[in-house]
Parts: sequence; C-alpha cells; structure tokens
Amino acid sequence: MNNKTSETKMLPLFKILPAINFNFAVIFLLIVSVTSATGSTAFFDNNADLYGALASNLRLMLIYLTLSQFAVYCFCSYSQNYRLLIPVGMFWLMLMGSIEFYGMVNQIAIDEDYRWFFLYLGISNLAYGAMFIASSKAAYQDAK
Repeated sequence: MNNKTSETKMLPLFKILPAINFNFAVIFLLIVSVTSATGSTAFFDNNADLYGALASNLRLMLIYLTLSQFAVYCFCSYSQNYRLLIPVGMFWLMLMGSIEFYGMVNQIAIDEDYRWFFLYLGISNLAYGAMFIASSKAAYQDAK
C-alpha cells in the first residue's frame, strides 16, 4: 500500500519535468537564435570558415527553425494536444545529419555545438510529446 502511495506522489514529478524542460528548450532556442542572428559567437562559431553568402545561411536557417518551433508551440498550447511534438522532435534529430551534409557539400567546418543543440531540442520535443501521449492513454484507460 505504501509503495502505491509513493508512485502516485512521483507521477506528477515525472509529468512536470518534461514540461519544464520543453518550455526551457523553446526559450533557449529563442535566445540562441536571436543571439546568433546578431552575429554573436556566444553559442556557435559561425564566422570561422564562413564567407560571402554562406555567412548568413546558418543564422537565417536558425531563425526559420525558431519561427517554426514557436508556431508548433503555440498551436500545441492552444489545442492542448502535444502529439505534434513527436514528428517535430524527429525533425530536430534529423537536422543533426543534415547540418553535417550541409558542411560537406559546402566544404566548410560546421560547429559541433549545432549537433548537440539539435539533439537537445529533439529529445526535449520527443520527451514532452511522449509524456503527453502516455498520460492521454492512462487517462483513457482510467475512464474505461
């Protein structure tokens, strides 16, 4: 009986941690995007091998990705349905390989921090989306 009580007390903690992490990830994405757009190298070293038209490509890409993530965030918050975060998380994870390919095609070194950043964003989206799906299934089972 005591074990069941501790499970019910821990369940809200496991629900709130992915939510806090996801909200932090969206805010962090916004901060990183704005900081990078101003030309700062605080998060990514974009100026090492980039020149000409390539100099702004990664910064512009990050702004577009931020706008997309924010649109998904607003939609999910409005609809109270976070299932869409699963494909968005998969997209962030696929960007890890895409950024590597971009560097190879353009023969430039891409900052390693991009991959870690995309990994964090992908896992954050996946974790929150999966937590929402799991809690929805649990609520459905309880209603039966």
